[in-house]
Amino acid sequence: MSDPLAAAYARKVIEEYCIKYPGQYSIQQIINARGLTYREALLSGSIGNIIFNGTSGTVTVSSSLGETSQKVFTAAHELGHFENEKIKFKSCSFEEVSGLSRTSPREMSANDFAAELLMHEKWFVEYVRGKKLESRMLKETANYFNVSLSAASIRYAEIGAHPAAVIMSKDGLVKWSSINKSFPIQFIRWGEKVSDLSYTSDFFKGDTIPSEAEDVPARAWFKESFYIKDSDRVFEFNIPFKNYNSILTVLYF
Repeated sequence: MSDPLAAAYARKVIEEYCIKYPGQYSIQQIINARGLTYREALLSGSIGNIIFNGTSGTVTVSSSLGETSQKVFTAAHELGHFENEKIKFKSCSFEEVSGLSRTSPREMSANDFAAELLMHEKWFVEYVRGKKLESRMLKETANYFNVSLSAASIRYAEIGAHPAAVIMSKDGLVKWSSINKSFPIQFIRWGEKVSDLSYTSDFFKGDTIPSEAEDVPARAWFKESFYIKDSDRVFEFNIPFKNYNSILTVLYF
């Protein structure tokens, strides 16, 4: 469940600077406007951190991050720690910022702040309205908001126009899921082995998986549901994190 207070802090920033559309100001400009300094540097064991002494502070993003979208979201995540907590020091790993790990409420709240700041609900809903949910549309949405494909997909599952679910799996097990409230099935058991009927399972076997959405038996993911028939199919789109033996799966009917 997302943190409504973190989202409210992000909306406050948007309103304070009269930001009308994504990318109107760079994340560096927003950070500077909040009285902080932005810099990039090589970091050990993390991809971002924030240091704040009560009067000034610095947001540092790892210069080793390959994609600009990763740097933007990481910077927004660190700003989230500042706005949510006025924290003095926090160092964040790739797993925490990307959502691979959802064990820390503070990290999840920082991600909720970043998602609302970069993909403000009004902007996001307007952009995806009337567009068919498919892998290409998710990729176009990520490019439009200058965020990673995984960040855009998670956001879509939360507030998108078409019911969808996202599942994070690691080492062959379901770690967490986020399901749109309009999705017809609301339960996926965490901690269970990924079904062999899914392309997600193929990823953990080292096999090649489709780069676009493909349909699989709905029971691959919802085997405990009484509402699913053996003939039902669901579209599955996967975003792998090979270095972490993890994969984000997007499901939609």
